[in-house]
Amino acid sequence: MDPLFVLLHSVAETGRVKVVGIYSSRALAEEAEARSRLLPGFADEPDGFTIEQYELDKDHWSRGFIRL
Repeated sequence: MDPLFVLLHSVAETGRVKVVGIYSSRALAEEAEARSRLLPGFADEPDGFTIEQYELDKDHWSRGFIRL
């Protein structure tokens, strides 16, 4: 199955993460990042973008989590 590419944006001070979009290719996610960098808020935090690759039908938090 083909992977999906998730464009995320986070702000270091708050730790909040926003899902900007989910795309069928890395190229489409990169194009969306370029567009988003021009938008209010995102333009002020241009280093907050990441693109994550995910496979469908697979657990991605298989080890649980802890609270800090």
